[in-house]
Amino acid sequence: MKQLLLEIDETTEAKINAAAKTAGLSTQQWLRRIIDEKTATGWPKSIKALAGTWQDAPFAEELRAAEGQDIAREDF
Repeated sequence: MKQLLLEIDETTEAKINAAAKTAGLSTQQWLRRIIDEKTATGWPKSIKALAGTWQDAPFAEELRAAEGQDIAREDF
């Protein structure tokens, strides 16, 4: 596995450490997750799993079916 040397300021380091701790991850795991998320080339599995789980919105014709017929418009 490759190693990467990254120079950051103390404020950024504190933010990274706090975010990793909140996520329950090591700093290395947290950084790897962020890099994976930001460089993803496809949809996450959690998003793909949503497909087909809700009904499609009705088409305009279905919504207007109970409203009756429009009257003829005047010619200009």
